Amino acid sequence: MSKLPIDVPKEKLQQVRMDMFRKVRREKRTKKRIFSVAIVFLLCLSFLFSIRVSPTIAGHVAKIPGFEEIVLAVVRDKGIKDVVDNDYYEEINVTQSKNGLSLTLQGVIADNTGLVLYYDADASFDMSKLHLEEVQLFQGDEEIKGGGSFTSNQSSQTRFSSSVDYSFSEPFTYTSKDFKAVFRFYEKDKGNIEITIPFSLQNEIAKEKIITANRTVDVSGQKFTITQIRRSPLRMAIDIELDEANTMQILALDDFAVEMENGERREGIKYGLSLGGDIRDGKITLNLQSNYFHDSDSLKILIGAVQAVPKGEDFIEVDFGTKEVLTKPDYLDWDISVAQQSVSVAAKKWDDRRAHSFLNSAEKADGTTLKYKSSTFSDDEQYLFETQNFENYDGKAKLYINYFFNPIGENIELNIPLR
Repeated sequence: MSKLPIDVPKEKLQQVRMDMFRKVRREKRTKKRIFSVAIVFLLCLSFLFSIRVSPTIAGHVAKIPGFEEIVLAVVRDKGIKDVVDNDYYEEINVTQSKNGLSLTLQGVIADNTGLVLYYDADASFDMSKLHLEEVQLFQGDEEIKGGGSFTSNQSSQTRFSSSVDYSFSEPFTYTSKDFKAVFRFYEKDKGNIEITIPFSLQNEIAKEKIITANRTVDVSGQKFTITQIRRSPLRMAIDIELDEANTMQILALDDFAVEMENGERREGIKYGLSLGGDIRDGKITLNLQSNYFHDSDSLKILIGAVQAVPKGEDFIEVDFGTKEVLTKPDYLDWDISVAQQSVSVAAKKWDDRRAHSFLNSAEKADGTTLKYKSSTFSDDEQYLFETQNFENYDGKAKLYINYFFNPIGENIELNIPLR
C-alpha cells in the first residue's frame, strides 16, 4: 500500500517562524503575553527537534522559504542546533533585488571566531548558469579581509538557499554592529549582477571561552600536545602542536571528537573549515561542532587513529614535461599517473569511505608554490580515485602526501578538566 503524501502547511509554518522571532523580541522588552510567546517558541523548537530525528520532515520543512539553509545546518551540526535553541541565531530577513535576481539575507550567526550568513536567492530566469563569483563583507566602511567560503554555482533553476562562512584566524573585534554584504554574481546572458545587503546585529557577541590544556600525547614515540581548547558558539577549536623531535611526519588525527559528560559527541565540522594551519609547520587547529552552551567539569577527547609516515619520505616527485613519476616512497602502494597539469592517484580502500584527499601542497623545482586549481574524486568497490589539477607548468615538482593509511596508534582517549 502506498504511503499517504505529507501535507506541509508552508504558508502557516512561514508565518509561525516570523511570529516566533517577532514575539521573542517583544518578550525581551515586556513581560506581557509570556504564555503565548512560550507556546509559539516551543512550537518552532519542536520543528527543529523533529528535524534532528526525522529526515523526512526535515526534507519537507527545508523547502519552506526562510527555513532551508538553517534547517540543513541544524541537521548536520549539533553546535548550530545549540545556537538556535539558545536564541543566538539572529533573523535579518532583508531583501534586495537587481536584474531579475532577488536575494534575501535570512539570518546571521556571529561570534569572535567567525560569521555565517544564511541567504535565499530567487530569480525570474534560469539560475543553473548563475555563478557566485565573490562575497565582500564590510563592518561599517571597512572591508573584512580574508574572504568567506561559499558555493559558487547552483543546479536549481529558479531558487536556492545557501550560506557564506567567514572564519577568522584571530579573534575578530566588533567595533560596529552595522555591516553590509556585497554579493557579485555572473550569468552568461545577464553579465555581472552585484547586490548589496546592509544589516545590523542586535545580540551581544558571545565571548570565546578558552581552556589551557597542555596535555601531551605519546603515540609510539611520536608526540603532540593539545595546548588549548577555544569554545565559541560557532565552533570548538582544538589547538595542537607537534613535537619537533618526532621521527615520523604525522599526517592526520582520524575521527577526532569530543565527548561531553552526558556522553554526547561533538565531531568535526563537515561543511566548513575543519582544519586550520599547516601540519608540516608543527601547529594545527581542529575545528569541531561547538559545545559552547554546555558547561561541565571535564570533557573527553577521542582520537580514532593517528596516521604517520617516516619524515623525509612524505612526498612524491613528478615531471609534468615528461609526464613521469620520478620518485615515491617505498611504502607507497598507490597507482600514480601524471598527465598535462594533473596528477591522479588510485588507492586501495581500507574502509567504506567514498572520497579522500591524498595529496597536499606542491612545489616547483625552484621551491616556489605550484598553484592548485581543482580536484575530482570517485571510487569503485576496491579503490578510491583522486585527480589534482594544477596551473600550467612543464617542469619537475614535489607533491606532499596529505594522507596515507598507516595507523601508529588507535582508539586514544584523553580526559581534559575544564575547571
